[in-house]
Amino acid sequence: MGENGESPRRLFATTHSSVFGPPAWSPDEKRIVFVTATQEPGRWEATMNIRLLDLSTGHQEVIVSPQATNPELDASAQFAWRMVWTDDNHLVYAVTEPPPNQTDLNLWQVPLDSMGHVAGRALRLTATPGGISDLSASTNGKQVVYTKSSETPTIYLSELRSGDAGLSMPRRLTVDDWRDIAFAWTPDSKAVIFVSDRNGIFHIFKQPIDQTVAERLVGGSEQANIPRLAPDNSSLLYLAWPKVGGSATPTRLMRMPLAGGPPQEVLRDYRIGNIQCARPPSTVCLYHVETGTGLSFFRLDSVTGRSEVLSQFTVEDNAPQTYGWNLSPDGKILLTSKMEGLAKDPSFNLYSLEDGSRRTVTIKAWAGFTGLDFAADGKSLWAGAYNTAGKWALLNIGLQGQARTMLEDTEMIQWAIPAPDGKHLALEKLHLTSNVWMLERR
Repeated sequence: MGENGESPRRLFATTHSSVFGPPAWSPDEKRIVFVTATQEPGRWEATMNIRLLDLSTGHQEVIVSPQATNPELDASAQFAWRMVWTDDNHLVYAVTEPPPNQTDLNLWQVPLDSMGHVAGRALRLTATPGGISDLSASTNGKQVVYTKSSETPTIYLSELRSGDAGLSMPRRLTVDDWRDIAFAWTPDSKAVIFVSDRNGIFHIFKQPIDQTVAERLVGGSEQANIPRLAPDNSSLLYLAWPKVGGSATPTRLMRMPLAGGPPQEVLRDYRIGNIQCARPPSTVCLYHVETGTGLSFFRLDSVTGRSEVLSQFTVEDNAPQTYGWNLSPDGKILLTSKMEGLAKDPSFNLYSLEDGSRRTVTIKAWAGFTGLDFAADGKSLWAGAYNTAGKWALLNIGLQGQARTMLEDTEMIQWAIPAPDGKHLALEKLHLTSNVWMLERR
């Protein structure tokens, strides 16, 4: 568009499964480059490339991909969104390190010719831990300024006290600096089941609440994610996701005995997302798949793998990945809520799996939710919430909408998973550090 917004025209468009970052201009202002990311449902990583677009002709092409430009990098390498095209025709960008340091990003530069094509090998500029977000350069391109940050999901524990005493001060359960993400508890409420990328990719672990060392339950060469207790309380369900950059293979829903033993495949699908099961005596398990227009829910037999679609509970939205959902412990209520953006008064929906009825509950004075989970007794919800003033909190919300603030924090409380006995919460918190650095290019 013009400098006053006149004569706008669309240059590039994508689908709900793909996104792109902000553009960087060429020195002659005739081209732009930007990062594109395509994410298949059920995967936490995306396939990323840097794309060149000629503004006069509309021609576009991929000019940088992790392995093509940086052969020593893993196929699952990820780019930061921002980059700089310097006056001396070098593209400066950030890309992740190979496992097990895949949470670290560092700066690289690659020479470009006058048409924006790669004209030589990439050169590493930095080698330090942490992620990279914002990136900019001086007019002559000699100084590059960037934000170096670390965003670490960490598990904390809090004890539920009787009466109105609330929660105990959270204490840290996982004491490492890897991404540790809680999903479930063991049936006896003595250990938390979580995923961690401490081995380079996500595997499944359990850690007793009175110990500092975790035991690996599921390893291997595939991503193992979203562990949930099966209704029999003696086995674990989880998703085995295909390797990023590999051949297109379906996501597999697996089942393994908690006491140990080989896993067995329950079913497979290209689009499986979240899965949750009720507690005994209910045998209800649900999972969802992402469609082109939203989410579809399926009822699952966790032993035979037979499933049936619950057509009355389809969520219609062009951004289905922004939805969270939870199943009540008795298997009778499905909870859904949008988890992205700011709202004056966020809401969630409660669907009856018995009669198909729906009820919407609105929570005032908050801007959004980061997670919603049923309490152990199913009579209330634990909700990570935030407001426009930058305050994070853990709420306890009754099913009629009455909310009580249980914890406040300066860091994001993503969600809280209750132990089956209702005496403890596994809190998922996001720890963020950030600093600004300057690099002198020679």
